[in-house]
Amino acid sequence: MKQRIGFIILLCVLCGGILGIPAWVEKPAEVLELPEGPRSFDQSLQVRVLLGEQVETMLLSHYLAGVVGAELPEDFPMEAKKAQAVAARTFVLRQAGEGKHSQADVCADSSCCQAWTGEMKPLAVQAVEETDGLVLIYHDELIEATYFSCSGGKTEAAAAVWGSEIPYLQAVDSPGEEQAPRFSEVIELSAESFAARLQTLRPEIELTGAAPDWFGMITYTEGNGIDTIDIGEQQFRGTELRSLFGLRSTNIRFSVTEDTITISTQGYGHRVGLSQYGAKAMAEQGSGFEEILSHYYRDAKIKRLFLSEEA
Repeated sequence: MKQRIGFIILLCVLCGGILGIPAWVEKPAEVLELPEGPRSFDQSLQVRVLLGEQVETMLLSHYLAGVVGAELPEDFPMEAKKAQAVAARTFVLRQAGEGKHSQADVCADSSCCQAWTGEMKPLAVQAVEETDGLVLIYHDELIEATYFSCSGGKTEAAAAVWGSEIPYLQAVDSPGEEQAPRFSEVIELSAESFAARLQTLRPEIELTGAAPDWFGMITYTEGNGIDTIDIGEQQFRGTELRSLFGLRSTNIRFSVTEDTITISTQGYGHRVGLSQYGAKAMAEQGSGFEEILSHYYRDAKIKRLFLSEEA
């Protein structure tokens, strides 16, 4: 019998917590081999996916394979793909419980939920099959399994980006990402253009004199991003500057002359949670998907969800 994933919402409420384990799923245990002839968790659930203006219902296994295929290049190591599959499964189960989209459980917009492709790539399918039912749990709740492309050498804590402390989303080292195609970027602006852009955010800002004199104190986060920076006697957050200038990350450095402001960044994305290229580097060094996930989601546990006999 196939259950629709949206049904999780009602059952979770009835069992005392939207982010808890659904009532029709047996209590999760530590990761173990599935018993002989198990029911596939992913092939027993359906998910409603918002594709543009249309909602399509599909098996959870089909959805997850599409996410892994869209999020990661085909040549990524299998253990990195498995880590992505577990994160994606955790994400969609939690998302369905939170009810972000009224007409669907999740959307295919990577800026909102997760990217998705209808092309079923064999290695993506394999990664999903070999992690069937595995999710990330913290204090008996599905975690916020956020992920991104690359960090620039160190990930960021959730509090530094979104303002809320999340124990398992902390800054951790993420070496070996230099091979990422968007690892670093340099953009150059005239002092005039730079000032005009800042004034769209802070019309009252005063930028007089030489450009090097505009810049004051800078504080950095544990993840090497800009926390705050004083420019023209106004204080800006690194997240504000990233959005204002369309930067790849908050790992920002400035080089300033009389006429030019050069902005260098490392990393691509919000830098909170799993680094996809960091996972690739770890897998290439021999780490399994469990070790990768434990590194990026501190103190979260990998659990296998089983369908109850009544489901």
